[in-house]
Amino acid sequence: MSLRIRLTILVAIVFIAFWLIVSIWMVAGLNNKLENSFDKRLESTAMMLSNILRHVPHDSLKAGVPNIITENEIGTEKGLTCQISSLHGAILTTSNSGPFPNNNAFSAGFDYLTSNKARWRTFTLITKQRKITIADKVSERQSLYYDLLKSILIPPTLAIFITLALLWFAIGKGIQPIMQLTTALKKRGSNDLAPIELTQPSKELQPLLDSQNALMARLEQTIKREKQFTSNAAHELRTPLAGILSQTQIAHLSTGDKQLHALEQVELSCKKLTAILDNLLLLANIDAAPLMRSKESYSIEALLKSIIQELAPNEERVAYMIQGDEYTSALPPMLLAIVGKNLLDNALKYSKKNTPIIIISEVTDEHISLRVRNEATLPAADVPLMTTRFWRKGNAQGAGLGLSIVDTIAQSYHGSIKLQQQDEIFTAEFTIPAA
Repeated sequence: MSLRIRLTILVAIVFIAFWLIVSIWMVAGLNNKLENSFDKRLESTAMMLSNILRHVPHDSLKAGVPNIITENEIGTEKGLTCQISSLHGAILTTSNSGPFPNNNAFSAGFDYLTSNKARWRTFTLITKQRKITIADKVSERQSLYYDLLKSILIPPTLAIFITLALLWFAIGKGIQPIMQLTTALKKRGSNDLAPIELTQPSKELQPLLDSQNALMARLEQTIKREKQFTSNAAHELRTPLAGILSQTQIAHLSTGDKQLHALEQVELSCKKLTAILDNLLLLANIDAAPLMRSKESYSIEALLKSIIQELAPNEERVAYMIQGDEYTSALPPMLLAIVGKNLLDNALKYSKKNTPIIIISEVTDEHISLRVRNEATLPAADVPLMTTRFWRKGNAQGAGLGLSIVDTIAQSYHGSIKLQQQDEIFTAEFTIPAA
C-alpha cells in the first residue's frame, strides 16, 4: 500500500469517526427537541381551547365549538385533531374527520393512542367542566423529523466526499518530494553511486538526502579502496610467489651452496608471503569485527616491554615513557599490541641508524594514545601516503600494511592516527577515546 493511500485512509477514518460521533449526538438531540416541541404544541393548543371555551355558554357549546376549532386550524389533514368530552364521558364535539378513533377514556397528560390506521400522540387537559384532548399523528412527526434529518446530514455527507477528494490531492502534493526521491532512486542503476539531486527538496527530507548521499560517497570510496586493495594484494602476492617459483627451479637445477642459497631464498619468500597473508587477514578481521573493550584493565608498561623484547631485543636505543595512568581497558590488549608493534616496526625501518626511538603512552579519562618518536628525514609529500595500504618508501622491507592497520583500528574506535615530520623528528601518534 502506498504512503498516499495509507495517509488518506488514516485521515479519512479519523475524520469520519469524529463526524459520526458528532452526528449521532446531533441527531439524538434533534429528536428530543422535536418531540418536546411537538408536545408543547399539543399542550399549548389544549390550554388555548380551554381559555376560549371558558367564555362560550354551555347551551351554545355544541354549535360554537366546530367554528372555534376550524378558525384555529385544528382538524386539518396534516394538522392537529381535537376531541372535547364531558367529565362523564360523553363526547361533545370532535374535529375528527379521518382515522382518529373517538375515545372518552383519556387520562390527563400525554399518552399514545393506536388505531387500525395510525398511531397518535395525545395530550388531555381536564378542567372543571370538560375534558379536552389534542392529538397529532406519530407518522407526521417522523416525516418532519426525517425531512429535517436529510437537510442536516446530506450537505455534510457531500462535504465529506469533497473533502476526501481534496485531501487525496493535497496529500499527493505534500508527499511530492518523497515521490521525487523514490523516482530518482528507481531510475538509478545498481552501480550508480552518484549523489542524489532533487530540485528544492523539503526541509524534512534534506537530512535523509544528505545521509543517503554521504552513505553512497562512503560506499563508492570503499569500493574504490577495495578494488585498489585487491589489485595491490594481487601484485604483492605475485612477487613472493614468483620468487618462490624461480628459486625452486634453481634449486632443482643446481647443487651444493647454490642450491642451499636458493632454498634459503625460498624460505625468505615464504615468510614474506606468510606475513602478507597474516596482515591481510588481520585487516579483514578488524574491518568486520564489532567495537570491543577489554573486560579487565591491563598494564601498558608490561605490554610495551613485551613489544620491545619481541621486535628489538638488542636495541638499546628503544625506550618508553608512561604518562598518566598505567592501566587501561579502552582497547583489547591484543589490538593495542598490534598498534605498538606496527608503530615500532615503522620506526625501526625508517629511522636513522643508532638514533633513539621513544615510545610514549598517555592514558587519561578522555583518551588513550600511543606515540612513537624517532629521527628521520621524510619528504612532506610522503607523510600522507604512509597509511595507504601497500605503500612503501623505496626498497624498504615489508608489505606496506603496518600503518594502514593502525589507521583501520583507530577508525574502528572513532580515533585517529597522526603523522608529523618536523625538524628531522618523525612522530606517529595513535589516539582513541577512553570510553
